[in-house]
Amino acid sequence: MTPRERVLTALRRGQPDMVPWIENEIEESQQIRVMGGRSDYTPGELCRKLGMDGFGYHFPTGGTAKASQATQTSAAVKQSFYFPRMLTFDFVPPWIADMGIDSSTGRTYVKRGLLVDRDSLKLFDEFLPDPDHPARYEQVAKWLEQYKEDYAVFPRLRLGSASTFESMGLDVFSLMVYDDPDLVKEIHRRFSEWSARVVENLNKLDFDFYWANDDHADNKAPWVNMEMYEEFFYPYQKIVADAMNKPWIFHSDGNLFPILDGLLKLGMNGIHPVQPAAMDINDLKAKYGSKVCIVGNIDLDYTLPKGTLEEVEAEVKDRIQKVGKGGGYMISSANSITDYCKTENVLAMASAIEKYRRY
Repeated sequence: MTPRERVLTALRRGQPDMVPWIENEIEESQQIRVMGGRSDYTPGELCRKLGMDGFGYHFPTGGTAKASQATQTSAAVKQSFYFPRMLTFDFVPPWIADMGIDSSTGRTYVKRGLLVDRDSLKLFDEFLPDPDHPARYEQVAKWLEQYKEDYAVFPRLRLGSASTFESMGLDVFSLMVYDDPDLVKEIHRRFSEWSARVVENLNKLDFDFYWANDDHADNKAPWVNMEMYEEFFYPYQKIVADAMNKPWIFHSDGNLFPILDGLLKLGMNGIHPVQPAAMDINDLKAKYGSKVCIVGNIDLDYTLPKGTLEEVEAEVKDRIQKVGKGGGYMISSANSITDYCKTENVLAMASAIEKYRRY
C-alpha cells in the first residue's frame, strides 16, 4: 500500500498492511532537529526520515524555525492568510482576543477574549480574513502539486467551538450561557459559517482528509455537559461537518467520554488524540472502535518529553499490539510532536513503529 492508501484504509476502520503513523503537528524546531539541523527539506523528506504516512501543518522554508502560532493581530493575520509566508496547510481563524507572547519560547497565548458582549460582534469584520480570497488556495494548490507525492495530506481547520471558547474566555462563555445564550450561539454560528466557507474552497483541492481541532475538555471532563453540547455546539459544528466531502478527524484534548455519543453524530471518521491521563484507549476501542478510527495515545506528558528509550519502545509496542488489532487505528502522539519532546525519543518512536507496525 502507499502511505495515502494506508491512512484512508484506517480511517474507514479497515486493516491496512501496517499501522499508519500520522501527526497533527510536528513543531518546526523539532522538525529541524530530526533532520539533523537542516531547514531546507521537503515534507516528503521529513516523512521518509521518520516513516510517517502523511502531513498537513507548518514547515520551514530554508530559514530559521518560527513560533508555531502566528501573532493574532488582525492586519497581520489577514495578510498571512491570503499570502502565507511559510509552507503551511493551516486554515484556522484567528482568536478574536488580546494575545500575549512568551518571551522564552516565542509562543503566543490568549490573555483575554474580546467577544464579551453584543457590541464586540463588530470585531468579526476586523479580525477574520475573507475565507474566499483566492490567493491562499492558489498557493496551496501549487504546494500540493509540488510536495504531495504518495502521502496522505490534510489541512487543519476548526468547527468553531475552540474559537468560541478562546475568543470569549471560559469565564465569559460560562456566564453568557445563562445571561445571554443567544450571544453564545451567534458567536459560534459566525465562526462555524466562516470555517464552512473555507471547507467549500478546500473541497476543490487535492487533499485526502481533514483534521478539525476544537478542544472541548480537560483531563477530568468536558467543559459542557451533553445537554449544553446539544444546544450550544452541535447545530453549529454540523454546519462545518456537512460541508466536508472527504473523511475527517476530530481533535480534542481531555476526557470526551461524557459527550462522545453526541460528538459522533457529526460523522467524523477519526478521534484524536486520546490522552492517556484522560481516556483509556483500550476502553475507547472496545466501545467505539466499530464506529470510528482511533488516532493517538503516545503520551506527551511523560513518555516523549521525559521517558527513556525503552519506555518509548514499550509504549509504542503496547498500542500497536492492543489497539491496532483488527485495524481502525493510527498511531500518533497524544497531541503533537512538540519542541519540548526529546528528539532521541521522537526517533525512538519512529524506530519502534517501524519495528512493530506490520500486521
